[in-house]
Formats: sequence, structure tokens, C-alpha cells
Amino acid sequence: MKSFKIGRIAGIEVKIHVTLFIILIILIYILYTNPFPWGFGNLEYSPQLRLTLSVLETLMIFFAIFIHELAHSIFSKKSGIEVKEIVLFIFGGVAFFEEIPRDPKKEIIISLAGPLASFILAFTGLIIFYMGVGVISKFFKVFGYFNLILAVFNLIPAFPLDGGRILRSLLALKFEYINATKIAAEIGKGLAIVMGISGLLVNPWLILIALFIYIGANEEERLVIVEHMLRKLKVREIMTENPIVVSPESTVEEVVNLMFKRKHLGYPVLKDEKLVGIVTLHDLAKAKRNERIENVMTREVITISPEKTAFEAFRIMNKHRIGRLPVVENDKLVGIISRTDLMKILEMFEVLKSV
Repeated sequence: MKSFKIGRIAGIEVKIHVTLFIILIILIYILYTNPFPWGFGNLEYSPQLRLTLSVLETLMIFFAIFIHELAHSIFSKKSGIEVKEIVLFIFGGVAFFEEIPRDPKKEIIISLAGPLASFILAFTGLIIFYMGVGVISKFFKVFGYFNLILAVFNLIPAFPLDGGRILRSLLALKFEYINATKIAAEIGKGLAIVMGISGLLVNPWLILIALFIYIGANEEERLVIVEHMLRKLKVREIMTENPIVVSPESTVEEVVNLMFKRKHLGYPVLKDEKLVGIVTLHDLAKAKRNERIENVMTREVITISPEKTAFEAFRIMNKHRIGRLPVVENDKLVGIISRTDLMKILEMFEVLKSV
């Protein structure tokens, strides 16, 4: 499903996932029907005022979730770890880091930043409640309670919640990082199963949250295992040497025929032995058959050194959403590495591990 960019703050893109609109409607209904202080259902206000308060409260809650994720992001950038984007979606929000913090102390600080921001918002809301009057007072009590729940919930020791990352960091002070991740992930999945069973008896919404936590714990574990495996290899060891290249004077039809013959969907473009572009099936999709490649190729080519790790290639491909990287050494094309190459390597590691 698609995400929509709504702005940029502190150099970080902020996006809204389409699933957010589902939870916005549900949350408005919950606030409209639930009794105070978890909503405005039993207050002696007109239906129009209760609906208005519910809509405004919902927007404030998601603003608070954004502040929670922004706190993570700011402390991450201060620690030298770049943040790709913040996405608000059905289960709240998530900040996507360029890499997982490997220093346990840094990860603890980054992970605590979000709940701390939520606690501050909670206490701010409750202070306004005690100082305020009438509608404003009640509005901010609801706001304070929701932020308190958000802070406490995120401290549950289960990935992808902040508590899971804090637990992993504490374990990493004693165990190897990958083992600390596996232990934290298993604890998270165990808690998710308990939460799911509780959801069958108490509230079906807990089942969805449990599923989110279970999948998140599984994905975190998988990502760290992938990183651990791919860091062992240099790009030079797994790249395809002397890759097939095309000329900028070639036609679209010639390259399409080459793709059918060789079964590769992207080729470096060389002119006088110099890399001048890369052409993929996506570039050719809407081009005329007799069009020259130099007119449809991608000129801003992202490359990688053969001395970088395979994980660095994996990270770059994910960051730029591309399927292959030309490998360049001393301004000369020496190979190419694709996402398929990386997946095959991971598959081999998995098979050999089980033998």
C-alpha cells in the first residue's frame, strides 16, 4: 500500500500510510462512544461537540505519535545514525533508520527518547487538565491519558516496540549482538502469543497488536541475521565480473532482445570504457523501439566499491529501491552485483547452516 509525503522536518521525510485513515475513523468512533477519560461518550455535551472533540483529539493523538517518533529520530541523528523517514500508519508510527544502532548504549538512548517524549506530553496534558476549565480541561485529560498509555505500551520488552530494543541493548552488553537479538526476539514473540490468546478472551483488537508485534520481532531478528551474514563477504567475492554492457548508441529493441536472451533486466552503459549510465527494463517500458539507449538510460548511476561489504550493497539497494549496483574501482567498471545475487548467497548460508 502507498505512503504519501506530507512534509520534511529536521531533514527527515514525514509520510502518511493509507492505512492511517482506517484507524483515524476507528479512533474517532472510540473517543465519541467511550466514557471519560478515555473518550467523551458520557459527557453532557451535544453530539456535535462530542464529535468535534473526538476528531480534534484523534488528530492530537497522532501528532503525539509523530513527536514520539521525531524524538527517536533526533537522538538517532545526534548519535550519527541517519533517519530515512517517519511513517504514520495504522499501528501508530515508525522511524526508519539507515542502519541498526550497533552500540548498545546509543540504542538505549535512542529507544528511550520516544517514551520520554510521550511521558512529557502526558504530564503536560494532565497539568493543563488541573489548571484548565470546562471543555479544554477534559480534552487535555484524555490527551494525557492516551500519551501515558503510549509511553508505557512502548516499553513492553518486545520488538518492534522500544522496550524490545532496550532489552536487546541490555543483553548486548553481555552477549554477542546477534545472540542478544535472537533472545530479545524470542521473548517478544512469546509475549505476542500471550497477548493474542488474551485477545481471544478480552478484546479482539489485542490480536491485531499481537500479530504486529510477532511479525515485527521476526523481521528484526531476520534483518540482524541477514546483516550478520552479509558483513562476512566483500562485494568483490560475489559480484559478477566482466558484466555484459551496452552502448549508448544501441537501440531499445536491441537491448530488449538482449534481455530476453540473457534474462538480466539491467545493464551498465559504457562509452569509451567509461560508465555513463545504466538501463533497466523499467527505463525501456515506455520507450520507442528505435530510440537510442542514451536517451532513456539513467545517467545518475549509484555505484559501489568492490572492497565494501555485501551488506553495504544490500543497504544501498534498499535505500534507493534499486535492483543492482555497478561495481567500480579506480573509475573502471569491474563488475555488477544484484539483489538476486544477495538472495542466493543468503539462501546458500541457510542451506549450509542446516547441513
